[in-house]
Amino acid sequence: MVKEKAVPLKEVNWLEYYKGIQSVCPWSYRSYVMGGIITIPYNGNTFDTYATSFEVCESREGVKTDCFVYVCDNKSPLWLETKVQELQSVDKYKESEWLYSTPDDDEGNATPVPVIIQQRKAQLQQLREQVGYNETTESESN
Repeated sequence: MVKEKAVPLKEVNWLEYYKGIQSVCPWSYRSYVMGGIITIPYNGNTFDTYATSFEVCESREGVKTDCFVYVCDNKSPLWLETKVQELQSVDKYKESEWLYSTPDDDEGNATPVPVIIQQRKAQLQQLREQVGYNETTESESN
């Protein structure tokens, strides 16, 4: 019997990543440094527990968590897209905004590993308005 070798997980320097995307996501670097972004390995058995606890998750100082980043090693872009669409339709997550990123994205600001991102919908909308981001305007300009 031949044992299959485990594929080593890619090491990610998240601090450098968030520093590098400040031009498109100016608040992420500060949030990461302040402990507002929590990175969690995706596990289908525990995902719902984490995703449900997101709304009440706070730091020791009582500051609400801005974002959960679920690292989805070895998941395809299609799997990520399908999972995000599924999560967006779940009523108990209606206060969350769900996004995904994968190294296969061509925009240059993609995460170095596949991820699903959970953010507070109202907070994200407020931040987008502060920087003048509008999804309709963005998509029309392409």
